[in-house]
Amino acid sequence: MNVRVLTVEQKDLLVGQTWGYQGQKFNPVQDANNKWIISNEEVNGCTLAQAIAIGCDSWLITLPEIPYEPIPSVLP
Repeated sequence: MNVRVLTVEQKDLLVGQTWGYQGQKFNPVQDANNKWIISNEEVNGCTLAQAIAIGCDSWLITLPEIPYEPIPSVLP
């Protein structure tokens, strides 16, 4: 599965913003390499009107795509 990489500034802009037709919220998380990421579903589901309202219309669809590397679980 691939995800999109964000800068800290981009992450801060997207946190809690609405995307999609069902009012989903962007939820940036960090991967195993401490990179801020969002899913392709979030990128592809954001309408142009939503992207313009958020202020990410100039860069959202051009975010770099990388393989997802989850943070390993540590069992007690």
